[in-house]
Amino acid sequence: MPFARKTYPAASYLMRQGDRGDALSIVLDGYCYGQKDDGEGKSQIVSLAITGDSIGLEHLYLRTVDHDTRALTGVDVATVPLAAVRQIAARRPAIAQALGVHQAIRHAITREWMVNIGARDGLRRVAHFLCEFAVRSDAAGRTPEDGYELPMSQEQIGQATGLTAVHVNRMLKTLHTAGLVERSWRHVRFADWHGLRDIAGFSADYLHAGQQVRIPAPPAP
Repeated sequence: MPFARKTYPAASYLMRQGDRGDALSIVLDGYCYGQKDDGEGKSQIVSLAITGDSIGLEHLYLRTVDHDTRALTGVDVATVPLAAVRQIAARRPAIAQALGVHQAIRHAITREWMVNIGARDGLRRVAHFLCEFAVRSDAAGRTPEDGYELPMSQEQIGQATGLTAVHVNRMLKTLHTAGLVERSWRHVRFADWHGLRDIAGFSADYLHAGQQVRIPAPPAP
């Protein structure tokens, strides 16, 4: 399957709203996020992609990119033309099914983010976001001994949870004071995972771990 390996520096754009969606990218290393602007200068982070996640799978069906995708850290991706993805999916039903499951789980995550912003208070929003990040990082094999890499500013966490940076700061301090979370710049450690999960009301069912599909990266040339 033809592919191109690309590297993007932090804060750069992988795709912009209005672009033509003609490729599927697989995150080989790093983090990136989807972002929508409200037209008046405010931004909302609408998705987070980590190692093993795909970017642009929806463009198998939708031609135009409807949101920006930006690198949160330096990120390496393998980019495959959608024409090649369609061809191999047509020949191999198991791959077509895996792509469908992958996209369905992404929709489930989006639904949970909507509930997080619309129904939970600030403390539970931040706690739930951290819980999801931990579970997804574990699934991707990104769990260092000293904690999780969380390369997001408080402003960016706020853009993902519908809170201001000041509010996020207060919530993180509350979680720290309660002995649940320890955060130092780009790392977070969960001193009391069960306590954090209970505050968030977190259940990983929506991540469908038993059906989790990591789209395999193309082999190195």
